This record gives sequence, structure tokens and C-alpha cells, in this order.
Amino acid sequence: MTADQTIPLTVFLRGLDKGEDVIIEYCSEKPAHLLFYSIITGLREIGRSFIIVDELDQLHIFKTHLGLSGLDTDIIDETKVVKFGGVLNTGNVVGRVELTEEPPVRKRRYEEMLQKLGEERRFRVVLGFDKVIRSHENDPRELERIFGYLIRPHLGDEERTTMYMINTDLMGERTLKELREHASRVLGMECSKNDLVLTVIKSPRLEEYGTRVSVGNPVKK
Repeated sequence: MTADQTIPLTVFLRGLDKGEDVIIEYCSEKPAHLLFYSIITGLREIGRSFIIVDELDQLHIFKTHLGLSGLDTDIIDETKVVKFGGVLNTGNVVGRVELTEEPPVRKRRYEEMLQKLGEERRFRVVLGFDKVIRSHENDPRELERIFGYLIRPHLGDEERTTMYMINTDLMGERTLKELREHASRVLGMECSKNDLVLTVIKSPRLEEYGTRVSVGNPVKK
């Protein structure tokens, strides 16, 4: 990737390194469901197995919006899903972690579930983590425990790559900056009437800053 150039989403996905934590930022008014759909169909296109980590039923929201857009959601029904909290069974749910449990217990249960999965566990698309963070922003000690047990230890683990879709409207600026500092890559979402685009705003490689990732409009394909 080179700054000031535009590359296809599939090229970006192929270029992600093992052990990365990637943040995709969007706001409440943007069609994040279309971006999510493009990411998971792009992963399938390049032959990359993946799981969805669904926190507080965000997957249900995206799937419903996709259906209203006229897109086929079979890919979601077929994908293995690990749920953190929530009550709705969306996708092929293979395990649950209760958010009422302490962070060390959540971490252990999550890792036990992943051990039972196949190649899918190596790429994880995480939805709804912003809502979990939001519920603890007024408790700095608990927020630090979440970062300390559930976020930081996995960075650099070459057994996996994780992509977090984060609604920046749902968390405070200080928490968002800490999450950006942790991540290896951060991309922001832009949209026009005909196209979705991601822009690299943080990367391990200086030459990638400013690179644009063309997502397109999956409804028109």
C-alpha cells in the first residue's frame, strides 16, 4: 500500500499481518452494515476463514439492515459466531460468554471456545465492542481490566488477526484514543451516494498513511 493511492478492499485484507488488531471506525449515521457485508464477503472471496464475535446483539442489527437493503444474508447464517452478552441467536452461534462474569473468566471462556474452532478462529470480526466499552467508561478500574485482560494480551499473537468495527459516537474521546493507540491499524469510513471508502489513519508502515481502500457499494453488485 502507498499513500495517496486507492486500492481494492480485497488487496487490503490480503495485506493484513498476523497478530494485528485493526480498528474500523464509523459513526451512527453511516451505513456500517454495508461495510461489514463487504468485509465478510471480501474475506470469503480471498479464501480467508473467519468467525464473528457478536457483542450485545450488534450482528442482529447489521443483518436486519442488510435485509432491508435487499442483500442476501446467507453468509451470516453460515458463519460461526461467538456471542458476548445479548439474547438473540444470529448466525451459527457456537458459544457464549456472559458479560456479567469477571474479565479473567471471560478471557478464559473465550479462549476455550476458540480452541474448539478450526481455521476460522484465526481471523475475527468483532461487532458491538463499543457498547461494552461505553458501559464501563465511568469506571476507570473496570475499563482498565477489560483492556488488560481482553485486549492487550492478544496483540501480536500470530495465531490470529482481529478486526474491530467501532462506532465512535458511542464512546468518549479519551477511551477512543486509547483504543487507537493500542491498534496496529486504524481506518476511517467515508461514504458517498455510490461508494464506500476507508482511509488509513494509522498503520505500522509510514508509507501507508492516507491510503484509500475502495469498498464500493455491495447493493449495486
